[in-house]
Amino acid sequence: MGKRLNSKLGDKRLEKGFEALLNSMLIHYSVILRQLATGRGEEVQLGRFVNNPKVTSKGLVDHCCEQLGVDVKGRPVLVINDTSTISFAPNARREELGFVGPNSTKSGFDVHPAIVLDGENGACYGLGGISIYKTEFARTEQEQADQAQRRRDKWKTPFEEKERYKWFDAPRQAIANYADASSYTLIGDREADIYDLMGLGLQQQWDFVYRSRTNRLLSTPSHGQTKLYQAIEQWPVAHTYELDLPGTKKRTAHQAIIDLKFGSVAIAKPESCRNTDLSDQIDLWVVQAKERSQTIVGKEKPVHWILLTSHPVQNTEQALQIVQWYLWRWTIEQLFRTLKSKGLNVEKAEVESFHGLVNLATMALIAAVQVMQLVQARDGQTLQRIGDAFFEPEIQCLTALNTKVEGKTQKQKNPHPPNTLSFAAWIIARLGGWSGYQKDKPPGPITFIRGLNRFYNILEGYYLFR
Repeated sequence: MGKRLNSKLGDKRLEKGFEALLNSMLIHYSVILRQLATGRGEEVQLGRFVNNPKVTSKGLVDHCCEQLGVDVKGRPVLVINDTSTISFAPNARREELGFVGPNSTKSGFDVHPAIVLDGENGACYGLGGISIYKTEFARTEQEQADQAQRRRDKWKTPFEEKERYKWFDAPRQAIANYADASSYTLIGDREADIYDLMGLGLQQQWDFVYRSRTNRLLSTPSHGQTKLYQAIEQWPVAHTYELDLPGTKKRTAHQAIIDLKFGSVAIAKPESCRNTDLSDQIDLWVVQAKERSQTIVGKEKPVHWILLTSHPVQNTEQALQIVQWYLWRWTIEQLFRTLKSKGLNVEKAEVESFHGLVNLATMALIAAVQVMQLVQARDGQTLQRIGDAFFEPEIQCLTALNTKVEGKTQKQKNPHPPNTLSFAAWIIARLGGWSGYQKDKPPGPITFIRGLNRFYNILEGYYLFR
Protein backbone atom coordinates (compact mmCIF):
# COMPACT_ATOMS: atom_id res chain seq x y z
CA MET A 1 0.00 0.00 0.00
CA GLY A 2 2.93 2.34 0.60
CA LYS A 3 3.75 2.60 -3.08
CA ARG A 4 0.15 3.31 -4.00
CA LEU A 5 0.09 6.29 -1.66
CA ASN A 6 3.39 7.70 -2.88
CA SER A 7 1.74 10.18 -5.21
CA LYS A 8 0.58 13.80 -5.12
CA LEU A 9 -2.77 12.42 -6.27
CA GLY A 10 -3.07 10.24 -3.17
CA ASP A 11 -2.76 6.97 -5.07
CA LYS A 12 -0.17 5.95 -7.66
CA ARG A 13 -2.85 4.24 -9.76
CA LEU A 14 -4.60 7.58 -10.34
CA GLU A 15 -1.63 8.90 -12.31
CA LYS A 16 -2.73 6.92 -15.39
CA GLY A 17 -6.10 8.66 -15.22
CA PHE A 18 -4.38 12.05 -15.04
CA GLU A 19 -2.24 11.26 -18.08
CA ALA A 20 -5.19 9.89 -20.08
CA LEU A 21 -7.42 12.90 -19.38
CA LEU A 22 -4.73 15.51 -20.03
CA ASN A 23 -3.63 13.85 -23.28
CA SER A 24 -7.23 13.65 -24.50
CA MET A 25 -7.81 17.31 -23.63
CA LEU A 26 -4.73 18.33 -25.59
CA ILE A 27 -5.70 16.17 -28.57
CA HIS A 28 -9.35 17.26 -28.78
CA TYR A 29 -9.20 20.57 -26.88
CA SER A 30 -12.53 19.90 -25.23
CA VAL A 31 -13.91 19.22 -21.75
CA ILE A 32 -16.81 17.06 -22.91
CA LEU A 33 -15.92 13.56 -21.68
CA ARG A 34 -17.91 11.99 -24.50
CA GLN A 35 -15.69 13.80 -27.02
CA LEU A 36 -12.49 13.01 -25.14
CA ALA A 37 -13.11 9.25 -24.97
CA THR A 38 -12.78 6.66 -27.74
CA GLY A 39 -15.80 4.76 -26.44
CA ARG A 40 -18.27 4.40 -23.62
CA GLY A 41 -15.82 2.46 -21.46
CA GLU A 42 -13.17 5.17 -21.59
CA GLU A 43 -15.80 7.86 -20.98
CA VAL A 44 -16.79 6.06 -17.77
CA GLN A 45 -13.13 5.81 -16.70
CA LEU A 46 -12.54 9.54 -17.24
CA GLY A 47 -15.71 10.33 -15.30
CA ARG A 48 -14.61 8.14 -12.42
CA PHE A 49 -11.24 9.89 -12.35
CA VAL A 50 -12.59 13.45 -12.03
CA ASN A 51 -15.20 12.33 -9.48
CA ASN A 52 -12.76 10.27 -7.38
CA PRO A 53 -12.77 11.74 -3.85
CA LYS A 54 -8.99 11.31 -3.62
CA VAL A 55 -8.47 13.58 -6.64
CA THR A 56 -8.38 17.27 -5.67
CA SER A 57 -7.59 20.45 -7.55
CA LYS A 58 -4.47 21.03 -5.43
CA GLY A 59 -3.32 17.43 -5.93
CA LEU A 60 -3.70 17.75 -9.71
CA VAL A 61 -1.58 20.91 -9.83
CA ASP A 62 1.04 19.49 -7.45
CA HIS A 63 1.30 16.30 -9.53
CA CYS A 64 1.68 18.24 -12.78
CA CYS A 65 4.46 20.39 -11.30
CA GLU A 66 6.24 17.29 -10.01
CA GLN A 67 6.05 15.59 -13.41
CA LEU A 68 7.41 18.59 -15.33
CA GLY A 69 10.16 19.25 -12.78
CA VAL A 70 10.81 22.83 -13.91
CA ASP A 71 14.03 24.22 -12.40
CA VAL A 72 13.79 27.87 -11.28
CA LYS A 73 16.82 27.75 -8.98
CA GLY A 74 18.43 31.17 -8.78
CA ARG A 75 15.79 32.82 -10.99
CA PRO A 76 13.61 35.80 -9.98
CA VAL A 77 10.04 34.50 -10.13
CA LEU A 78 6.69 36.27 -10.47
CA VAL A 79 3.58 34.61 -9.02
CA ILE A 80 0.57 36.08 -10.81
CA ASN A 81 -2.85 35.20 -9.40
CA ASP A 82 -6.41 36.26 -10.09
CA THR A 83 -10.02 35.06 -9.87
CA SER A 84 -12.42 33.99 -12.60
CA THR A 85 -16.01 32.83 -12.18
CA ILE A 86 -16.98 29.67 -14.06
CA SER A 87 -20.73 29.42 -14.56
CA PHE A 88 -22.89 26.63 -15.94
CA ALA A 89 -26.37 26.56 -17.44
CA PRO A 90 -29.14 24.94 -15.35
CA ASN A 91 -29.13 21.15 -15.39
CA ALA A 92 -31.78 19.24 -13.44
CA ARG A 93 -29.41 16.33 -12.87
CA ARG A 94 -26.48 18.45 -11.71
CA GLU A 95 -25.55 18.89 -8.07
CA GLU A 96 -26.20 22.45 -6.90
CA LEU A 97 -23.21 24.69 -7.41
CA GLY A 98 -22.74 28.25 -6.15
CA PHE A 99 -24.41 31.64 -6.59
CA VAL A 100 -22.84 33.67 -9.44
CA GLY A 101 -25.05 36.77 -9.67
CA PRO A 102 -28.52 38.23 -8.94
CA ASN A 103 -29.56 38.41 -12.61
CA SER A 104 -28.34 35.00 -13.71
CA THR A 105 -30.07 31.64 -13.86
CA LYS A 106 -26.68 29.95 -13.93
CA SER A 107 -24.66 28.59 -11.02
CA GLY A 108 -20.96 27.94 -10.62
CA PHE A 109 -17.83 28.65 -8.61
CA ASP A 110 -14.69 30.79 -8.58
CA VAL A 111 -11.28 29.52 -9.60
CA HIS A 112 -8.23 31.39 -8.34
CA PRO A 113 -5.08 30.07 -10.03
CA ALA A 114 -1.50 31.20 -9.46
CA ILE A 115 0.80 31.00 -12.48
CA VAL A 116 4.57 31.29 -12.35
CA LEU A 117 6.55 33.55 -14.69
CA ASP A 118 10.22 34.40 -15.03
CA GLY A 119 10.84 37.87 -13.63
CA GLU A 120 13.44 38.77 -16.25
CA ASN A 121 11.75 37.76 -19.50
CA GLY A 122 8.13 36.89 -18.68
CA ALA A 123 8.43 33.22 -19.64
CA CYS A 124 5.48 31.22 -18.29
CA TYR A 125 6.78 28.27 -16.27
CA GLY A 126 3.35 26.85 -15.51
CA LEU A 127 0.41 26.62 -13.14
CA GLY A 128 1.65 26.52 -9.56
CA GLY A 129 -1.35 26.71 -7.24
CA ILE A 130 -5.13 26.98 -7.15
CA SER A 131 -7.93 27.89 -4.75
CA ILE A 132 -11.61 27.15 -5.36
CA TYR A 133 -14.57 28.96 -3.77
CA LYS A 134 -18.32 28.94 -4.18
CA THR A 135 -20.98 31.21 -2.67
CA GLU A 136 -23.95 29.34 -1.27
CA PHE A 137 -27.45 30.33 -2.39
CA ALA A 138 -29.61 32.21 0.11
CA ARG A 139 -33.19 31.47 -0.92
CA THR A 140 -35.29 31.65 2.24
CA GLU A 141 -35.75 34.80 4.30
CA GLN A 142 -33.81 33.23 7.16
CA GLU A 143 -30.90 32.27 4.86
CA GLN A 144 -30.82 35.81 3.46
CA ALA A 145 -30.87 37.29 6.98
CA ASP A 146 -28.05 34.99 8.08
CA GLN A 147 -26.03 35.93 5.01
CA ALA A 148 -26.54 39.65 5.68
CA GLN A 149 -25.44 39.19 9.29
CA ARG A 150 -22.28 37.39 8.17
CA ARG A 151 -21.47 40.33 5.91
CA ARG A 152 -21.88 42.74 8.83
CA ASP A 153 -19.68 40.58 11.04
CA LYS A 154 -16.99 39.83 8.46
CA TRP A 155 -14.60 42.31 10.07
CA LYS A 156 -14.49 39.94 13.06
CA THR A 157 -13.46 36.99 10.89
CA PRO A 158 -9.70 36.26 10.75
CA PHE A 159 -8.10 36.74 7.34
CA GLU A 160 -7.25 33.03 7.20
CA GLU A 161 -10.97 32.18 7.28
CA LYS A 162 -12.07 34.65 4.61
CA GLU A 163 -12.44 34.00 0.90
CA ARG A 164 -9.78 36.67 0.34
CA TYR A 165 -7.23 34.28 1.84
CA LYS A 166 -7.01 32.81 -1.68
CA TRP A 167 -4.58 35.65 -2.47
CA PHE A 168 -2.17 34.09 0.02
CA ASP A 169 -3.05 30.40 -0.32
CA ALA A 170 -2.67 29.94 -4.09
CA PRO A 171 0.74 31.72 -4.26
CA ARG A 172 1.93 29.71 -1.24
CA GLN A 173 1.20 26.51 -3.16
CA ALA A 174 2.98 27.87 -6.24
CA ILE A 175 6.08 28.83 -4.27
CA ALA A 176 6.22 25.34 -2.75
CA ASN A 177 5.97 23.80 -6.23
CA TYR A 178 8.61 26.11 -7.71
CA ALA A 179 11.18 26.09 -4.93
CA ASP A 180 14.66 27.61 -4.74
CA ALA A 181 14.04 30.73 -6.83
CA SER A 182 16.19 33.72 -5.93
CA SER A 183 13.07 35.78 -5.18
CA TYR A 184 9.28 35.60 -5.34
CA THR A 185 7.15 38.59 -6.28
CA LEU A 186 3.37 38.23 -5.99
CA ILE A 187 1.38 40.19 -8.60
CA GLY A 188 -2.27 41.08 -8.11
CA ASP A 189 -4.97 43.49 -9.20
CA ARG A 190 -6.97 45.80 -6.92
CA GLU A 191 -8.65 42.96 -5.04
CA ALA A 192 -5.21 42.06 -3.64
CA ASP A 193 -4.84 45.43 -1.88
CA ILE A 194 -5.18 43.80 1.56
CA TYR A 195 -3.10 44.81 4.59
CA ASP A 196 -3.07 41.27 6.02
CA LEU A 197 -1.88 39.90 2.68
CA MET A 198 1.01 42.34 2.43
CA GLY A 199 2.02 41.82 6.05
CA LEU A 200 1.89 38.01 5.93
CA GLY A 201 3.74 37.95 2.62
CA LEU A 202 6.57 40.08 3.99
CA GLN A 203 6.83 37.71 6.97
CA GLN A 204 7.45 34.94 4.41
CA GLN A 205 10.04 37.17 2.67
CA TRP A 206 7.86 37.41 -0.43
CA ASP A 207 7.79 40.65 -2.40
CA PHE A 208 4.67 42.03 -4.04
CA VAL A 209 3.22 44.38 -6.65
CA TYR A 210 -0.48 45.07 -6.01
CA ARG A 211 -2.66 47.66 -7.67
CA SER A 212 -4.13 50.06 -5.12
CA ARG A 213 -7.85 49.94 -4.41
CA THR A 214 -8.02 51.93 -1.17
CA ASN A 215 -6.95 55.49 -0.44
CA ARG A 216 -5.06 54.35 2.62
CA LEU A 217 -4.12 56.41 5.64
CA LEU A 218 -0.38 57.09 5.87
CA SER A 219 1.36 56.82 9.22
CA THR A 220 4.71 58.53 8.67
CA PRO A 221 5.16 61.68 10.80
CA SER A 222 6.13 63.73 7.76
CA HIS A 223 2.71 63.06 6.26
CA GLY A 224 0.70 63.49 9.44
CA GLN A 225 -2.80 62.18 8.68
CA THR A 226 -2.36 62.41 4.90
CA LYS A 227 -4.06 59.88 2.66
CA LEU A 228 -2.11 57.97 0.00
CA TYR A 229 -3.67 59.55 -3.09
CA GLN A 230 -3.23 63.08 -1.76
CA ALA A 231 0.46 62.37 -1.13
CA ILE A 232 0.93 61.11 -4.69
CA GLU A 233 -0.66 64.30 -6.06
CA GLN A 234 2.21 66.26 -4.50
CA TRP A 235 4.93 64.19 -6.17
CA PRO A 236 6.54 65.50 -9.36
CA VAL A 237 6.35 63.59 -12.65
CA ALA A 238 9.65 61.71 -12.87
CA HIS A 239 9.39 60.37 -16.41
CA THR A 240 7.11 60.47 -19.47
CA TYR A 241 7.08 57.74 -22.09
CA GLU A 242 4.98 55.96 -24.71
CA LEU A 243 3.41 52.62 -23.83
CA ASP A 244 1.72 50.18 -26.22
CA LEU A 245 -1.46 49.02 -24.50
CA PRO A 246 -3.12 45.75 -25.57
CA GLY A 247 -6.85 45.76 -26.24
CA THR A 248 -9.24 44.55 -23.53
CA LYS A 249 -13.02 44.38 -23.12
CA LYS A 250 -12.95 47.92 -21.75
CA ARG A 251 -10.05 49.44 -23.70
CA THR A 252 -9.02 49.78 -27.33
CA ALA A 253 -5.45 48.81 -28.19
CA HIS A 254 -3.49 52.03 -28.57
CA GLN A 255 -0.24 53.82 -27.77
CA ALA A 256 -0.58 55.85 -24.58
CA ILE A 257 1.58 58.66 -23.28
CA ILE A 258 2.26 57.85 -19.64
CA ASP A 259 3.39 60.14 -16.83
CA LEU A 260 5.33 58.22 -14.19
CA LYS A 261 5.60 59.11 -10.51
CA PHE A 262 7.16 57.15 -7.67
CA GLY A 263 8.01 57.49 -4.00
CA SER A 264 8.04 55.80 -0.60
CA VAL A 265 5.30 55.80 2.05
CA ALA A 266 4.29 53.99 5.22
CA ILE A 267 0.69 52.80 5.28
CA ALA A 268 -1.11 52.55 8.62
CA LYS A 269 -2.63 49.33 9.88
CA PRO A 270 -6.41 49.65 9.41
CA GLU A 271 -8.87 48.92 12.20
CA SER A 272 -10.28 46.05 10.14
CA CYS A 273 -6.98 44.16 10.46
CA ARG A 274 -7.35 42.00 13.58
CA ASN A 275 -3.99 40.22 13.35
CA THR A 276 -1.94 41.34 16.35
CA ASP A 277 1.19 39.73 14.90
CA LEU A 278 1.34 42.32 12.11
CA SER A 279 3.10 45.64 12.64
CA ASP A 280 1.21 48.93 12.94
CA GLN A 281 2.56 50.13 9.62
CA ILE A 282 4.06 48.75 6.41
CA ASP A 283 6.81 50.64 4.62
CA LEU A 284 6.47 50.33 0.87
CA TRP A 285 7.04 52.07 -2.44
CA VAL A 286 4.43 53.42 -4.81
CA VAL A 287 4.52 53.77 -8.61
CA GLN A 288 1.83 55.72 -10.43
CA ALA A 289 1.38 55.34 -14.21
CA LYS A 290 -1.19 57.83 -15.54
CA GLU A 291 -2.22 58.36 -19.15
CA ARG A 292 -2.26 61.86 -20.58
CA SER A 293 -5.58 63.14 -21.91
CA GLN A 294 -4.41 63.49 -25.54
CA THR A 295 -4.05 59.72 -26.02
CA ILE A 296 -7.32 58.63 -24.39
CA VAL A 297 -9.52 56.85 -26.93
CA GLY A 298 -13.04 58.31 -27.11
CA LYS A 299 -14.90 58.02 -23.83
CA GLU A 300 -12.75 55.18 -22.52
CA LYS A 301 -11.23 55.49 -19.07
CA PRO A 302 -7.56 56.50 -19.09
CA VAL A 303 -4.89 54.23 -17.72
CA HIS A 304 -4.34 55.16 -14.09
CA TRP A 305 -2.44 52.55 -12.14
CA ILE A 306 -1.27 53.11 -8.59
CA LEU A 307 1.00 50.19 -7.79
CA LEU A 308 2.05 49.27 -4.25
CA THR A 309 5.30 47.34 -4.00
CA SER A 310 7.81 46.07 -1.49
CA HIS A 311 10.62 46.50 -4.04
CA PRO A 312 12.71 49.66 -3.65
CA VAL A 313 11.88 52.22 -6.35
CA GLN A 314 14.53 54.91 -6.29
CA ASN A 315 14.91 55.67 -9.99
CA THR A 316 13.02 55.58 -13.29
CA GLU A 317 14.45 52.22 -14.34
CA GLN A 318 13.14 50.54 -11.20
CA ALA A 319 9.74 52.21 -11.62
CA LEU A 320 9.47 50.98 -15.22
CA GLN A 321 10.31 47.46 -14.05
CA ILE A 322 7.37 47.53 -11.62
CA VAL A 323 5.03 48.66 -14.43
CA GLN A 324 6.34 45.91 -16.71
CA TRP A 325 5.75 43.25 -14.07
CA TYR A 326 2.20 44.51 -13.62
CA LEU A 327 1.65 44.47 -17.40
CA TRP A 328 2.56 40.78 -17.45
CA ARG A 329 -0.73 40.22 -15.62
CA TRP A 330 -2.18 39.98 -19.14
CA THR A 331 -0.88 36.40 -19.16
CA ILE A 332 -3.49 35.25 -16.66
CA GLU A 333 -6.23 37.20 -18.46
CA GLN A 334 -5.27 35.34 -21.65
CA LEU A 335 -5.33 32.10 -19.68
CA PHE A 336 -8.94 32.71 -18.61
CA ARG A 337 -9.95 33.45 -22.22
CA THR A 338 -8.28 30.23 -23.35
CA LEU A 339 -10.09 28.34 -20.59
CA LYS A 340 -13.50 29.68 -21.59
CA SER A 341 -15.22 30.48 -24.89
CA LYS A 342 -12.02 31.30 -26.79
CA GLY A 343 -10.57 27.85 -26.22
CA LEU A 344 -11.57 24.88 -24.08
CA ASN A 345 -15.08 26.22 -23.41
CA VAL A 346 -15.04 24.78 -19.88
CA GLU A 347 -18.49 26.21 -19.12
CA LYS A 348 -20.01 23.66 -21.53
CA ALA A 349 -18.81 20.75 -19.37
CA GLU A 350 -21.46 18.09 -18.70
CA VAL A 351 -20.07 16.62 -15.46
CA GLU A 352 -22.80 16.75 -12.82
CA SER A 353 -20.99 16.91 -9.45
CA PHE A 354 -19.32 19.97 -7.94
CA HIS A 355 -16.22 17.91 -7.08
CA GLY A 356 -15.96 16.56 -10.62
CA LEU A 357 -16.42 19.98 -12.23
CA VAL A 358 -13.71 21.49 -10.02
CA ASN A 359 -11.26 18.75 -11.02
CA LEU A 360 -12.21 19.04 -14.69
CA ALA A 361 -11.73 22.83 -14.60
CA THR A 362 -8.32 22.36 -12.98
CA MET A 363 -7.25 19.91 -15.69
CA ALA A 364 -8.49 22.39 -18.29
CA LEU A 365 -6.34 25.11 -16.69
CA ILE A 366 -3.30 22.83 -16.89
CA ALA A 367 -3.98 22.28 -20.60
CA ALA A 368 -4.66 25.99 -21.22
CA VAL A 369 -1.35 26.97 -19.59
CA GLN A 370 0.51 25.09 -22.31
CA VAL A 371 -1.13 27.36 -24.89
CA MET A 372 -0.06 30.43 -22.93
CA GLN A 373 3.51 29.13 -22.68
CA LEU A 374 3.62 28.93 -26.47
CA VAL A 375 2.18 32.43 -26.87
CA GLN A 376 4.84 33.76 -24.50
CA ALA A 377 7.64 31.93 -26.32
CA ARG A 378 6.62 32.70 -29.91
CA ASP A 379 8.99 35.64 -30.47
CA GLY A 380 12.09 33.91 -29.11
CA GLN A 381 12.72 36.47 -26.38
CA THR A 382 12.17 34.25 -23.34
CA LEU A 383 14.76 31.51 -24.13
CA GLN A 384 12.64 29.14 -22.04
CA ARG A 385 13.63 25.48 -22.28
CA ILE A 386 11.50 23.17 -24.40
CA GLY A 387 11.46 20.67 -21.52
CA ASP A 388 9.46 23.11 -19.38
CA ALA A 389 6.36 22.28 -21.42
CA PHE A 390 7.04 19.04 -23.32
CA PHE A 391 8.22 15.57 -22.34
CA GLU A 392 11.13 13.85 -24.14
CA PRO A 393 9.04 11.72 -26.58
CA GLU A 394 7.08 14.84 -27.51
CA ILE A 395 10.32 16.74 -28.13
CA GLN A 396 11.54 13.95 -30.42
CA CYS A 397 8.30 14.12 -32.39
CA LEU A 398 8.53 17.92 -32.65
CA THR A 399 12.09 17.66 -33.97
CA ALA A 400 10.97 15.20 -36.64
CA LEU A 401 8.04 17.44 -37.60
CA ASN A 402 10.24 20.52 -37.93
CA THR A 403 11.73 19.37 -41.24
CA LYS A 404 8.22 18.78 -42.62
CA VAL A 405 6.72 22.16 -41.70
CA GLU A 406 9.73 24.26 -42.72
CA GLY A 407 9.49 25.93 -46.14
CA LYS A 408 12.07 25.95 -48.92
CA THR A 409 13.23 29.52 -48.38
CA GLN A 410 15.36 30.77 -45.51
CA LYS A 411 12.49 33.02 -44.38
CA GLN A 412 10.37 29.92 -43.77
CA LYS A 413 12.98 28.08 -41.70
CA ASN A 414 12.58 27.70 -37.94
CA PRO A 415 14.85 30.45 -36.56
CA HIS A 416 14.98 29.19 -32.96
CA PRO A 417 17.48 26.88 -31.21
CA PRO A 418 16.12 23.29 -30.89
CA ASN A 419 16.41 23.27 -27.08
CA THR A 420 14.09 26.27 -26.62
CA LEU A 421 10.33 26.47 -26.22
CA SER A 422 10.33 29.00 -29.06
CA PHE A 423 11.46 26.18 -31.38
CA ALA A 424 8.37 24.17 -30.39
CA ALA A 425 6.09 27.24 -30.57
CA TRP A 426 7.16 27.88 -34.18
CA ILE A 427 6.33 24.27 -35.16
CA ILE A 428 2.98 24.25 -33.34
CA ALA A 429 2.04 27.58 -34.93
CA ARG A 430 2.84 26.19 -38.40
CA LEU A 431 0.66 23.17 -37.67
CA GLY A 432 -2.09 25.60 -36.64
CA GLY A 433 -2.03 27.39 -39.99
CA TRP A 434 0.45 30.24 -39.42
CA SER A 435 2.43 31.20 -42.52
CA GLY A 436 5.83 31.14 -40.85
CA TYR A 437 6.76 34.61 -42.13
CA GLN A 438 7.94 36.90 -39.35
CA LYS A 439 6.39 39.93 -41.09
CA ASP A 440 2.89 38.44 -40.72
CA LYS A 441 0.70 38.82 -37.65
CA PRO A 442 2.13 36.62 -34.86
CA PRO A 443 0.18 33.47 -33.99
CA GLY A 444 -2.36 33.85 -31.19
CA PRO A 445 -3.96 31.42 -28.72
CA ILE A 446 -6.48 30.04 -31.23
CA THR A 447 -3.72 29.25 -33.75
CA PHE A 448 -1.79 27.42 -31.05
CA ILE A 449 -4.93 25.52 -30.01
CA ARG A 450 -5.39 24.29 -33.59
CA GLY A 451 -1.69 23.45 -33.78
CA LEU A 452 -1.67 21.51 -30.52
CA ASN A 453 -4.75 19.61 -31.66
CA ARG A 454 -2.93 18.51 -34.82
CA PHE A 455 0.32 17.82 -32.98
CA TYR A 456 -1.17 15.49 -30.39
CA ASN A 457 -3.08 13.61 -33.07
CA ILE A 458 0.21 13.15 -34.94
CA LEU A 459 1.91 12.16 -31.68
CA GLU A 460 -0.46 9.21 -31.26
CA GLY A 461 0.78 7.79 -34.55
CA TYR A 462 4.38 8.61 -33.66
CA TYR A 463 4.07 6.50 -30.49
CA LEU A 464 2.68 3.60 -32.50
CA PHE A 465 5.34 3.48 -35.22
CA ARG A 466 8.56 4.63 -33.59
